[in-house]
Amino acid sequence: MLKQYKIPITVIFGTVFFLAIAQMATGTSVPFAMEVAGTMICIGLTFNLLGGISSVGGIAFAGFALSTIVISQFAKALFLEPAQKNLEAPDLTIQVYFVFYLSVLVGTFVFGRLRIRLPKPLEPTTEVQADLLYIISFVIGLISTTVFEYYEASEGQQTSQAHSIGLAFSSLLLLSIVIAVQSTIKKTDGRHSMGIKVILPWVAVVFFGFIETSRGRIVLPAVVYALTCFVSGYRFKRRHYAVALMGIILFQLFLSPLEIYSREYVRQEDFRGRIYEAFFLAFNVPNWTEVRQFSQGGSGSTGGGREEYYDRPGTFVLSRLSAIRADSNMISACANGYHYGFEPLKTDILHNLPRFIYPDKPDYDSAAFTGRVTGLNPDEVENAEAMITAVSDSFGAFGWIGVIAVGLIAFPASFIIYESIFDIRRPWGIVAIGGFCTTFSQVSLGGLFTSSIRTPISIVLLSYLVGIILRMIPVQGAAHTSMRPATPAGATPSDLAAPSTGV
Repeated sequence: MLKQYKIPITVIFGTVFFLAIAQMATGTSVPFAMEVAGTMICIGLTFNLLGGISSVGGIAFAGFALSTIVISQFAKALFLEPAQKNLEAPDLTIQVYFVFYLSVLVGTFVFGRLRIRLPKPLEPTTEVQADLLYIISFVIGLISTTVFEYYEASEGQQTSQAHSIGLAFSSLLLLSIVIAVQSTIKKTDGRHSMGIKVILPWVAVVFFGFIETSRGRIVLPAVVYALTCFVSGYRFKRRHYAVALMGIILFQLFLSPLEIYSREYVRQEDFRGRIYEAFFLAFNVPNWTEVRQFSQGGSGSTGGGREEYYDRPGTFVLSRLSAIRADSNMISACANGYHYGFEPLKTDILHNLPRFIYPDKPDYDSAAFTGRVTGLNPDEVENAEAMITAVSDSFGAFGWIGVIAVGLIAFPASFIIYESIFDIRRPWGIVAIGGFCTTFSQVSLGGLFTSSIRTPISIVLLSYLVGIILRMIPVQGAAHTSMRPATPAGATPSDLAAPSTGV
């Protein structure tokens, strides 16, 4: 079985104790520091109850907790800044956070081990099937993503059927990465994990992310690769860590600022124009000082200081990983009793329905509405995608009842659904958890619904569609060779044996 990497209880309480001391030493009020400490303890205990990083829930919850409060509180202490500074309604904000994470802890303790019978994806069962699935997924995924990006960049074509079909099949590119990594590990007896079959879809995903100026999509192949190696029992070597460190540095210093800077110029172009403009700016950067200054101030956002959590300059990217600042805007806006109820959630549900089911579905998600509640989305901009998470969205929608209900029921339910459907050691399971965890890190209530309901349904249906095509292709030779992850040194085959999907 996968190593869980749970956090020892002594480490949790010891780390929280020193964080509280550091926060109070930097001017954080005692009540605020104590509530941060209580929140951190709830997070650590919940992570362990979910099974550490050996489960979908553990990985997704860790990403959400890091993005909302964990990174921000340690960074504030490191910068010697009071933790409550630059938060609107700081006392109410940290109280909402504490109640939310306490509810998640209780919900995980009560419902965490519950599993329900749900359809499972159709996984490849032999090496020959896996090799064929790689070719099918890479070719169809590449064509579908190209179609999606073409219509995404075309004026008025974002609602076309071709756009929707391209989006539905675009995840096949990630599946081809997973299959290629697992195949390389198995065929080399765990000595290697990278090859040309991995590089081809990786470069394709990065390319589309580059012309879309989406930093998340550029990073996504690396996340899927690392996750695939981990669940397949591959042991990273020093050179892997060195390359990863170099990649993080290059991304933070060069690629991320460039993507933020070029976004305003690239996204107004059509598909061909985006390709030209993205590469033109990459090779003809006007001034790196100007690029970095622009990236530190955001991409033209009108939010100004209401989006910054730190006083230190050059921390724009870090503020994006400190969602408590954005949440404080919503919590403050709803502090006097105003709550907007189901309206944004309804918008998100309708927006995510296929157009053939609901032709008049909204063109935008609920970020336009919630952004105007916080005051960060100006009237002249249709949808500025102002960020909030499920913590503040639950409070803004339903008050304290919403905070408790979402933490106690909705979060554990989303983890149960994924654990019941997907085996994270199999290709479709890795694709599901990769997409789930990257979107879950700053998920709103609408995003929670989408990632918990629509995404699993889409992946299961797609796996059957591709699986039926795969099984229609006649194969010879090693058709009965089992498709299993390579057994790492020191482990037994039973440690990695994945249960049958039964489909």
